[in-house]
Amino acid sequence: MSALLERLHRDHKNLALLLDLLERLLDMFHEGDEPDYELMCEMLEYMENYADQVHHPSEDLIFEYLQAHAQQHHAVLGVLMRQHHVLSEITRNFRQSLEGIVHEEVLRRDEVEAQGRELVETLRNHLNLEESEAFPIAREALTASDWEAIEASASKVADPLFDARDPGRFRTLYQHLMSQTRP
Repeated sequence: MSALLERLHRDHKNLALLLDLLERLLDMFHEGDEPDYELMCEMLEYMENYADQVHHPSEDLIFEYLQAHAQQHHAVLGVLMRQHHVLSEITRNFRQSLEGIVHEEVLRRDEVEAQGRELVETLRNHLNLEESEAFPIAREALTASDWEAIEASASKVADPLFDARDPGRFRTLYQHLMSQTRP
């Protein structure tokens, strides 16, 4: 397996952890509690900064290469690339709503929750489609020289939460995740 595909797979596992956490926070919100909005905003900022600017563009490089070389898979790859744009918009809208709550704007709870649930469901389905369809296609169709060409163009930016460990940037999220791993 290529180093890039391994990194993307690892990113998916990390995003799944964040989605589980976000879902628990949304459950609290649904019950009328006030979850840690700062934590939620940091999660979405992370998703916008890393997933939308590093992770998805790296996948798009693979998908574009596959579209040019594995025409029979054009439809699923096109769907995944379009989903990247949709996910970016859903994430941005939900983050703006949460920031509105932090700044004491009056927002309907059910609408904010629906935005969060839409993000969780859409991103989970997207990750599952990539893992079950696109990644196996890439493993089968791409050669070592294909991977070299793709990896030469892919971002080399380290994940600021899970790899580079920049807890100053995502301090609340980092601390929460670390507390979850301690016995």
